[in-house]
Amino acid sequence: MNKTFEEINGKIKTGKAQVLTAQEAKSLIKEKGLDYFVNNVDVVTCASFEMHTNALVYLSFGQTDPLIYFSEAHINNIPAYPCGPTDLALSCIVPSKENPEYGGAHVLEELIKGNDIHLEATGKSLEVFKNKEFETWFNLKNLTHGKLYLNQAIIQNNIVATNSGDKDINSPMGTLIGKLENSTFNSSSYLNPLINDPYANIIGAGSKIWIAGAEGVIVGHGSYHNPLQKRNESGIPIGSGITLSAVASLEFMNPKWIRGGFIKSFGPVLYVGIGVPIPILDKESAKYISITDDKIHSTIVDYSIPRRSKPTFGQCTYSELRTSTVIINKKPTLSAPLSSMALAVEICKELKSTILEKRFFLSEKIGSINLNVEPKKLDSRLREMV
Repeated sequence: MNKTFEEINGKIKTGKAQVLTAQEAKSLIKEKGLDYFVNNVDVVTCASFEMHTNALVYLSFGQTDPLIYFSEAHINNIPAYPCGPTDLALSCIVPSKENPEYGGAHVLEELIKGNDIHLEATGKSLEVFKNKEFETWFNLKNLTHGKLYLNQAIIQNNIVATNSGDKDINSPMGTLIGKLENSTFNSSSYLNPLINDPYANIIGAGSKIWIAGAEGVIVGHGSYHNPLQKRNESGIPIGSGITLSAVASLEFMNPKWIRGGFIKSFGPVLYVGIGVPIPILDKESAKYISITDDKIHSTIVDYSIPRRSKPTFGQCTYSELRTSTVIINKKPTLSAPLSSMALAVEICKELKSTILEKRFFLSEKIGSINLNVEPKKLDSRLREMV
């Protein structure tokens, strides 16, 4: 039996939709089988609560009197980048000049909490825009609008980081102890939306998603998009595969799902909760919902080599990683997540409730994700070679 978005949204409106979390869905398929699942379930909620680095906060202010055209600005002593007369972009990973552990992600967290934020700006020397210096405190209610742009809102799988060298390494994946003493990973594995829709057949540009409690939308593929990544027998990439970018308004975000963090020797990072409803349209789309951690593999990468291409130690499953010990090069190695499965499970439940309460409806994608893109490399070249 095939279903449509319109039919499922109609069932949500009348309170007849059957909605399960990804965790519940996988248990039901195991107990009752795929045919029963397809005929009795309409929506499955998926989620992630992972570390993000490719994130930007866009803040639009009203005009000052006299008028100003920002040439330089600092928000809580963090450089912000002018995008128009009184629009600013704040990177979530840029640190404060005073405190390297405090960055744009922490400003975002404070904004969502309703705290006052300090703005100091200088203006361009233009005939119409007379204001040359401006300082104020503002909060979310004082903005014309604020948006969060995530260029890796959803990352399909990821790598496992470890270190075979003699010395400890402070990497973007956290502190990696030498001689393969530990490993880290950043993935919500079987709860991740793109594990449950591994070829982006359902999710695409225009798909409505849940970002930190607010409605957001997928706008296309994102940073380090690698859809040609090698896949295992279940169709799941063995490392970072598809990535999706998304945008959402700050106005309705919940501070519970936005956290500023810090990785030693890297800097500020953002933790944000993402939720995605997957409609059960047919048996083909439903079969991937059954995928569990024992069928999801990730490549173990050696960070002791500070180059673009790094040695690897094969693959392991997330079932192994979740035991807190994984065998790397025949050695038992402690494994630790940089993401939170507990919060991802909670997001699945919250999105499920939001749908059942008729406060969130599904939207069909308006554009498919390009699955034939090869990741680009940034190499130096002389001007005469151009």
